[in-house]
Amino acid sequence: MTDIAALADQELNVADLYPVARRDFGTFVELVFPVLHPGKKLIHAPYLDLLVAVMEGCAAGCYPRVIVNLPPGFMKSMLISIMYVAWRLGVDPTAKFICISYGDDLAKKHAASTRKLMQSTLYNAIFPGTVLDKKSEDHITTTKGGHRYATAVGSDITGFRATEIIVDDPIEPEEGTSELKKQKLRSWISSSVLTRFEDNAKNVFILVMHRVAPDDLAGTLQAQGGYTTLSLPLVAEEEETFVTEKDEIIMTRKPGELLHPGRMTKEDLERLRREISRHAFASQYQQRPVFGGSGMCSIDRLARYDKAPKFELMIHSWDIGATIDGNPSVCTKWGVAKDSDGRDNLYLTDVIRLKLEIPDVREAIKAQDKLDKPALIVIDHRGAGIGVYQELVKAGYRHLYWAGDDGKSNDSKIDRFAKAQLNMYDGVVKFPVSGNFLDGVLYALATFPELKEFDLIDSITQLVAFMPRGLKLARLKRRPMNL
Repeated sequence: MTDIAALADQELNVADLYPVARRDFGTFVELVFPVLHPGKKLIHAPYLDLLVAVMEGCAAGCYPRVIVNLPPGFMKSMLISIMYVAWRLGVDPTAKFICISYGDDLAKKHAASTRKLMQSTLYNAIFPGTVLDKKSEDHITTTKGGHRYATAVGSDITGFRATEIIVDDPIEPEEGTSELKKQKLRSWISSSVLTRFEDNAKNVFILVMHRVAPDDLAGTLQAQGGYTTLSLPLVAEEEETFVTEKDEIIMTRKPGELLHPGRMTKEDLERLRREISRHAFASQYQQRPVFGGSGMCSIDRLARYDKAPKFELMIHSWDIGATIDGNPSVCTKWGVAKDSDGRDNLYLTDVIRLKLEIPDVREAIKAQDKLDKPALIVIDHRGAGIGVYQELVKAGYRHLYWAGDDGKSNDSKIDRFAKAQLNMYDGVVKFPVSGNFLDGVLYALATFPELKEFDLIDSITQLVAFMPRGLKLARLKRRPMNL
């Protein structure tokens, strides 16, 4: 990016940079920043160069699908939804944009800033060939047929076509725990937004947001593949090096370095850490969402363990899925040991998640039983679980427990979760500090009841909610000697 303040040393006028700004997005940003921020100077940081390079790659067709994850307050919307759109319409007045934000107010705010920029004397000097025809609040149109149409998530965009679509902050952070909200957004993007391209062979889709959940829109699209992702945490967690296609270094950071010390100092960082929750900082500022938080269960209150004690016995808890195409079958494995006060403690040691037909589920239960030799197998008492339970009894398995209350409605699931939560908050249910299954467990606990699948939660709560009963049955030593 061009340092405008250095122009005096080169005996150049700002106007000398107009031709450069027409082909160089970074120069354009430096020049027009004061239009939207009167009296202020853009404080440069290497990540801005990196973001500029990505956007220029979009304009050149090198990056047709892009995800940009940056912390709040670091100019991602200003550069992409406003300045980039204005620059592209200056370079090509026939370009067509659909710009989508979470709500109408934000969409109109970005549209107003774009219109202010494109109506400025400076912009008209840089791009004299781009003239605005229609100047409505949410629909900016050029005399050559290009446009920027602003709308909110969920709106009817039938009738509008675009060469580039920008989705900017499509979901509020507090909605990151709502499976209903997330699925509604996913469906709208796939069924409505991605069908609005004018030319399916040549189009650009840009998602810009800070992360709110592991399975938010950014996470979902990344999992699908085909996306170029620029994800920058506020504080570097590992060494970062970004280079151009010519191997020219754009940006480097060492662990612990801030993204932009000019915008947030270390003192500001420490204050931020004190003021917001750990999971909000991890997701929105570090772009590393681990779990959400519906408010029903606070992950911070769960007891954790590093090194497991010697267990008195093991318990398996199975929630049964009916088919390969349906919900999975989930087994949570628990070790039992007494603490220093003589209280029974449950230690979660592993999670098994399988998508199998019922005969194969039965064999999986037998195989895991043979592997760990648990004193008790807990099986859910609904649907497919009934038949599995009966077949295992016929096969000679006597160390079975047909789990708790009926749990058929969401209300009873919530009641059972609340009972389990009492034991979890009491510290007698312990979760490991690490493990390849841990993120999924913490996320499910934190986001309940706003979940797409309840199988993992059911596997946990059908034992933990009725812990005394389960432990009593486990100690009856009903496991057959021949198994």
